[in-house]
Amino acid sequence: MSNYISIKWDRFLAEEQQRDLYLKNRAVLLSDPEYVTGVLGVQIPLTEGYPWSSALTEQIIQEHLLVETFLSSVGDYLKEKGKNIIGPMKHFMQLLYKSIKDKSGQILKQFKVNLYTLIIKPLQGKLMKILYKFKLQKIYGWIKTNLIDPAVGGDGLRGLLNLAGLAVFLRGGLKAFNNLVEKIMDKLTPEAPEFLKAIGEAAKEWLQNIIAEPWEKIKAAVAQVVDVKKWLEIVGPIVGSGAMVVQMLHPAVKGLATAGAASSPEEKACFRICKHRKRSPECVNCRAEIATQF
Repeated sequence: MSNYISIKWDRFLAEEQQRDLYLKNRAVLLSDPEYVTGVLGVQIPLTEGYPWSSALTEQIIQEHLLVETFLSSVGDYLKEKGKNIIGPMKHFMQLLYKSIKDKSGQILKQFKVNLYTLIIKPLQGKLMKILYKFKLQKIYGWIKTNLIDPAVGGDGLRGLLNLAGLAVFLRGGLKAFNNLVEKIMDKLTPEAPEFLKAIGEAAKEWLQNIIAEPWEKIKAAVAQVVDVKKWLEIVGPIVGSGAMVVQMLHPAVKGLATAGAASSPEEKACFRICKHRKRSPECVNCRAEIATQF
């Protein structure tokens, strides 16, 4: 009996030591401004210094718990799927895991840069071009001010999830706008006096029903997400499925997820063009094609 008690006591002590070590490591981590801002996405006011105020500490702890829970969900997904997870989904999950595990926030930051440079910016350029073509500068301005700029400016894990969601959302929105233009052109020629008016009216409905209202719902839902599966379930329907989401994000993912990831011939050609001429029309066009090829 005494041996049993001794074993239980030793186990209790070991668990207490692990808990103390976890709390000490967490305290060090939560005092690190790079982690707090870069991974948790919590902005530290200029008037704050460590030890943080009680209000800021509470916010930091809440975001830290979100990040830990989300990280566990990614790890569980990778373990659950094992060797059955391949290609874009594997790379996406691997990069998410690496981004959150990196406490400096540098991988997460580069992930966001890739999303913006390789997907969102080219899509934004295409969207601006087609909206300006039909004299819809105000609609483009609204989208830029209310969707693109806030998402690009977001920090931490929440900022990354919003930006990835926006990359998918813009792709779906651009496709929907092109479809409505095609339907109107089936009925009216561009030379017809009522053509631009018809495009304008359809664009207002598109902005309200396809862009503004759905995006607010997605943002609200994503703000509550603590699980990678739930995030894919929210974003997936925009383009058909979670698998399609990660395929569309793949150009921004694979190079960071795994060394030596294969590029398509189009991506290789675009890389050569953009290597020394990032602002050339050829570079802009090829990146736009890659961002919208799925």
